[in-house]
Amino acid sequence: MSSELTVLTWLWHQPDSPNPYTVDHVAIWAAMVRRHLHMPHRIACVTDFDGLPSHVERIEPPRDFEHVRIPTWGDDKPQCLRRLAMYAPNAGEIFGGRFACMDLDVVVCDDITPLLDCDDEFRIAKGSSPGRIYNGGLQLLTAGRRAKVYQDFTPEKAAAAGKQHLGSDQAWLAHCLGPNEATWSEDDGLYWRSGMRAENSRIVFFPGGVKPWSLAKLGTNEFINEHYRGGRSDRCLLLGYGETLWDDVDREVARPFGAVIASPEAAEHWPGPVLAVANTDDEALRLARMHGFTDLALCGMMEAA
Repeated sequence: MSSELTVLTWLWHQPDSPNPYTVDHVAIWAAMVRRHLHMPHRIACVTDFDGLPSHVERIEPPRDFEHVRIPTWGDDKPQCLRRLAMYAPNAGEIFGGRFACMDLDVVVCDDITPLLDCDDEFRIAKGSSPGRIYNGGLQLLTAGRRAKVYQDFTPEKAAAAGKQHLGSDQAWLAHCLGPNEATWSEDDGLYWRSGMRAENSRIVFFPGGVKPWSLAKLGTNEFINEHYRGGRSDRCLLLGYGETLWDDVDREVARPFGAVIASPEAAEHWPGPVLAVANTDDEALRLARMHGFTDLALCGMMEAA
């Protein structure tokens, strides 16, 4: 395909979620996409959050169906019906003429160009069970196609779909589109976290409570350590517990830096924003690696030093 593809994700407030999503997760997701997509594209996030990276365009949320709930999909799970705005007849005016939508809780670990540089007017990830025909974690759309998904939607029909299929928006997609749409599967390199070490994996999904950032914080999974990384090129100050902390800080702040990762005690006294709080020096180093920092200033670090 010669036209530019928009690769987008969605970020909204989920106060009841045990794993809230943040702009930091958007930054890491965008870095993974940039590393592994080799075709003309732009990266965007549909959100009303501030603080996106400069290379991630912000798309104002359309607000369609954002308050609709499927009763069979609990409040602790993301209600994603707002994403059906991508199927509106005028979707091209909002998202671009051709776009791919990807979940934030994924690990992009190899070239995804073969997945997205294709002629399909619509394609979606295959579901993981008989009750889940499709998985909304990856969708490729040509704007205006499959408009019945948007036009035929009602809360009552969505509730009925939820009794037959798992999920929120993907339950409606299964009901509305039927089982014969083009899909990606494990044959194409799409896996759930149990298959993260498959030789041909390209994207690994993390539904449920275990997220890639929680595994990255632990630092015990080699796959996550290697692939779930941001792309920060600026300098990061790591603030530990040692007696030399503030002397080290006085020395290091003389040079430009872009972020701070701090121990809980140091975070309380740091006068500016803190990117992350780390309970140990080793955890601070793991978090810095997750965000992609390579230029680190160690201030008051004991274990790592």
